[in-house]
Amino acid sequence: MARLGNLIGGSASRWFISTRGFSSILALLLALSYTKILGIDKRSILTFIMVSALILTIILTSSLSLSLRNKPKKEIKNEEFVGYLVLLSILSLIAGGINCLLLLFYSNIKVDIPAPIFVVCFVYTVLACANLGIQDALLAAESVKTAVIFDLLTILIQIASLLFFVNIEQTSLMVSVFISFIFSYSLISFASVTILLNAFPIQSSLLNAGARSMLIQSKKHTLFGIASGLVDRVDRFLIGLILPIAFLAKYALLSSIISFSRFLPDSAAKISLLAHHSGKKTRGTSYSPRQVLFILLAGALFVAASQCFIYIVFGVTWVLPLYVGVLLVSQEILRGNYQMKATELMALGGSHAMSRISGLLILLSLSLITVLVIILGVWGAPLAMLVVYFFLTYLVKLELKKVSSVR
Repeated sequence: MARLGNLIGGSASRWFISTRGFSSILALLLALSYTKILGIDKRSILTFIMVSALILTIILTSSLSLSLRNKPKKEIKNEEFVGYLVLLSILSLIAGGINCLLLLFYSNIKVDIPAPIFVVCFVYTVLACANLGIQDALLAAESVKTAVIFDLLTILIQIASLLFFVNIEQTSLMVSVFISFIFSYSLISFASVTILLNAFPIQSSLLNAGARSMLIQSKKHTLFGIASGLVDRVDRFLIGLILPIAFLAKYALLSSIISFSRFLPDSAAKISLLAHHSGKKTRGTSYSPRQVLFILLAGALFVAASQCFIYIVFGVTWVLPLYVGVLLVSQEILRGNYQMKATELMALGGSHAMSRISGLLILLSLSLITVLVIILGVWGAPLAMLVVYFFLTYLVKLELKKVSSVR
């Protein structure tokens, strides 16, 4: 605990992690709630739309967001902030159109999807993409507390609006879920944009110059942030395309419960990198055999508890084999270790090496998940990521040794 305390730093960092943790709990409870009311087939369709929207958001906007967030606030011109928002709006519309095409393809190969779902798919994707990018703009503007509070408010609005729409019974259950997300993203995005435009007023004549500047800078970022976000979702996307429809809902439920714990290492990694950019020194992480054994035992207990919870609350039809849960927990352990080592390498100036490794992360995960899911079924996805994270963690350690020997 002392090591974790040294890593996450002072009260501001603890507030950040505790708030993110509370938001993660609420988000998980919300996901469990609409999973329960939707059933397997509808939950699979909902998962495919949401995962596709996130993947498109990462592919289309991550380079833009990273170019903004990686600059100190004092170096960002007002027209760059507003130019970023304009580009984000255009990319969000493109993401919405592409996701509707993906949903059409999914409908042709899996199950017929009603026309109203395509409408909410487009609106949801546009707002989800825009909302995520706008929150990144708040972080770039050093409004961290505002961004975290808005993140929490988004989930609270989703919970309240879902309860309302389900109780009035004027729309289908799936449409009710999407409307609750659309409503929350609309409110929070409007509030965030209002704050940003008031903080960074510009002349309209400078808008084109600001947008061009952001486009040029977006070409210089590393693949580190994009790779992590993309790989965390691509397993569900590929399972949805390759396997029968029921597997996606079951896999999404189990992986959502197990991946809940990742907010802590993710937050610690972000805070560690932020501390480095602020000129503070952070110590690398290493674990004793006793600590590794404790992590493995805790993971095994977590799998057993998760499976029992799914069986009791959702029924036997939702339960995947126990070894799938074991592989998912093992994947999360290796993922957390990889993230911490990769963040340490980035902090030591190894951004070029991490770009190469992140490229490998994307290529290996896409190819191995596809092959192993086709051959082995649903458990091929976490097995593929186990292999990928084990191999890439080894490469990161080799790069850390090179950096240490130079320093």
